[in-house]
Amino acid sequence: MKLAVIGVFAVGMTASAYAHHSNDYHFDRSVSVTVTGTVKEFRFINPHARLVVDVLGDGGDIVTWDCEMGAANGLKRRGWTDQVFQRGQAIEIQGFAARRHATECYFDYADLEDGRRISMSSSFDRDVPGGAVAAKASGDVAARLGVPDFSRLWQRTAGGGGGGPRLGGPNNQAWVLSEAGKRALAAYDPVLDDPALQCSPVSIVRLWGNGDLTEIRQEADLVAIHHEWMDADRTVYLGMSEHPPELAESVLGHSIGWYEGDTLVIDTVGYTAGMLHQHPGLPHSNNLHTVERLTLSEAGDRFELTYTANDSEYFVDQLSGARSFAASTEEMRDYNCTH
Repeated sequence: MKLAVIGVFAVGMTASAYAHHSNDYHFDRSVSVTVTGTVKEFRFINPHARLVVDVLGDGGDIVTWDCEMGAANGLKRRGWTDQVFQRGQAIEIQGFAARRHATECYFDYADLEDGRRISMSSSFDRDVPGGAVAAKASGDVAARLGVPDFSRLWQRTAGGGGGGPRLGGPNNQAWVLSEAGKRALAAYDPVLDDPALQCSPVSIVRLWGNGDLTEIRQEADLVAIHHEWMDADRTVYLGMSEHPPELAESVLGHSIGWYEGDTLVIDTVGYTAGMLHQHPGLPHSNNLHTVERLTLSEAGDRFELTYTANDSEYFVDQLSGARSFAASTEEMRDYNCTH
């Protein structure tokens, strides 16, 4: 097996390799690498699958490369399994260089000795879940209460804003920060301090902002929201006009809610100080107060999310955003974050 050949030249961004802007903080898209060796391990995990390859050096020593890929859950929805790559398989990977580790890369595509090419956009045959659109386990509750029926699986549609800017680009939301907020931002390293590295759900903005599934289940006295990303769970308590006076702070806070016509309103306080956006960083204090409004379409198969965020300590003004969601027939999977 030949020594890994490292080619360095300007390349353009590929959507398959860089679906998440945050990758730019860890990998350099202007530096292309070729890794030729044998598959040691295919770690089919979340938030990033990893392809580990042994490369034989000139002196007979083995150099192990670790190439990052997309999340296993997203790959599974395109028919991938943990058997796509086999231990001992000869392989040549084209990817992008890591910014801090000489033997890491971001996977773009691989050529196998049988002539197949597998890229991040590849799809394989799979069993597609059947049945009606999304789970309707608690839909009868909504009908009985006369409220909009959100009880099903949802997935974000295109548009509505994405992840943070690329490395070195402007922090387009830093304008909202007070002097205290600016100091918190200055103390934050978006590479080393990223809460997701600790398998944290980060924030409600981050949860609503990715392409993983969300399940909403309505009951008479609460709304349960389960986000596939980081296996995050939220409980929205109905029938409460205000939050309890003493709250244990948490990453996702304490939520109360109510219905206004076709809209579910979620009011949340009691946050632990953290980050609304991990890249390039938008800190919030424990005074953060968010309001989410989920408005169901007439057909009941879509909803529009808008949110506002106020923070009397770290913000000088209100932040707002919007996302769109559609009912999904995909399968909800455990995330089981592993680093």
